[in-house]
Formats: sequence, structure tokens, C-alpha cells
Amino acid sequence: MPRPSAEITAPYSGPRPGVSVVILTYNEEGNIGGAIASCAWSDDVHVLDSGSTDRTAEIARGAGASVHTNRFESFGKQRNWAIDNIALKHDWVFHLDADERFTPELVAEIAGVLAGGASEAGFYVANQMILNGVWIRHASGYPAYQMRLFHKGRMRFEDHGHGQRETAGSGRIGKLKNAYTHHNFSKGLDEWRRRHDRYSTLEAAQIVESLSKGERPGLSALFSGDGIARRRALKSLAARLPMRAWLRYVHTVFLKGAMLDGAEGLRYASLLRWYEGEIARKVRESRSR
Repeated sequence: MPRPSAEITAPYSGPRPGVSVVILTYNEEGNIGGAIASCAWSDDVHVLDSGSTDRTAEIARGAGASVHTNRFESFGKQRNWAIDNIALKHDWVFHLDADERFTPELVAEIAGVLAGGASEAGFYVANQMILNGVWIRHASGYPAYQMRLFHKGRMRFEDHGHGQRETAGSGRIGKLKNAYTHHNFSKGLDEWRRRHDRYSTLEAAQIVESLSKGERPGLSALFSGDGIARRRALKSLAARLPMRAWLRYVHTVFLKGAMLDGAEGLRYASLLRWYEGEIARKVRESRSR
């Protein structure tokens, strides 16, 4: 089974690129300390909290981060609020979640890429999903990229499903080779299910809206050399297929090779089957009203 990369912990003696870090939080007292520790290379760390009722803000301040509060409406709006309202020291910004950690290899790559005065609007970065200490490399479809490192004057975000998508104002979008780690199950499987129950509602609403507009997936993108375009096209196509939950399971286990991740990979494949089933059920119920 693949082993995850080492994570940064303070003290830190590696490269220190000029990048501001923004960490989105809500009741993350168990995660925020480790996230901030992995930011030991940055001289400008901010926590954007959504109104936590636990010790998240207290722990963040104690760890040296600046804490800001804004009521959460959506991921896209929250990320744009950070760009517009936080006095970020640097033009380049990295958005991290509380259950994610920087690796030395990723920070070194960021330092090298930005040293020459990068003209890109932003960079896609992959994550290493961790379940019970195991890197779910195959079942998670690694590398699956998200917009995380970007120039604050060249990038905006818009809502899409339960998450967001990037809209570059100017400049092309690059891609980094090294990843951060993602402890997606740090609060346990029950919390993961509750969270993804909410996500499935948003995903179903996105699908219903797309279907009502008569939108169709761009099938040509399925054969694109751009992995991000292929993944988005496949997701759009899957939303229209029958038995999507079991198709996702078969795809994850046999085509992606979840068994190569061991028992945890197969467990993750089963969780994805449940998630897809919830999306499909909510789409059916919404369209039958």
C-alpha cells in the first residue's frame, strides 16, 4: 500500500515562499493546531472561521494565526470573502482546510515556481487522502486537482454543487507536481456521512438545475488530455446514468484499483457508492415533485 508523504511540523528550516495561507474552519478544534503547525514556513497565516462554537478560534490565536469570522453561505462566497476582506500580506495565497497539511516537497516546489515571478492566475494542487493512516491513492483517483494556490488579483471562485470552481480573471492556470495531505476522516466515519449527506443535497440540486436547463455533458472532454476536464465531464455524464451508485463502485474497485489500497481502499469505495446513491435518490425525489 502507498505511504503518505511526511507532513511539516514546527520548527521548520526549509524554504519560505512569500505566500499567505487562509484556513477555512467550523468547529475544528481537533484539527486546527496541526494545520497551523504545517504552515510554519509562512509568515502570514489566517483562519477564516464560520462561527465555531468550540475552541477553534482560541487555539488558532494561540498558535499565532490571525482569526476572522464570516457567516458561511457557500465555499465559493467564503473564498471570495477572504480575497476581498482579509489584509493578506502577499499577492499569492494558498487556501487550506483544517484537516489538510503541507508537505516539505510541496512548499519547496511553491518556492521554486514563484521565485521567477510566476505570471499564472493560479495552480492546481493534488491531495493525498488519508483513511486510518493509509493513503487512498488508487480509490481516490490520485492525482485529483483543486485550485489552491492562486494570485489574489487574478482569481475568483463560483459555487458549483457542494464546492466551488475557479474563474481566472487573467493568466493561465498551472499545475504543481507535489501534494498536500488530506485527513478527510479525522472526525470519524459518522461525521463524514453527515457531512456528505449535506453535500449530496447540494450535488442533487446542481444536477436537477442542469437537467432542467437541458444542459448536456461535453462528451469530447472525456477524451481530453486535461485530467481535470475529463473528471468533470465524467461526473456530468454519470449524473445521467442509471445505477450510478453501483457503476461508481465498480469503477472505483476495478478500474481505479481500490483493492491496491487494501481494506481501507475498499471501504472508501463502499462509502462512495453510498454517497452516489444518496445523490441519485435526491435527484429522483426532486424531479418527481
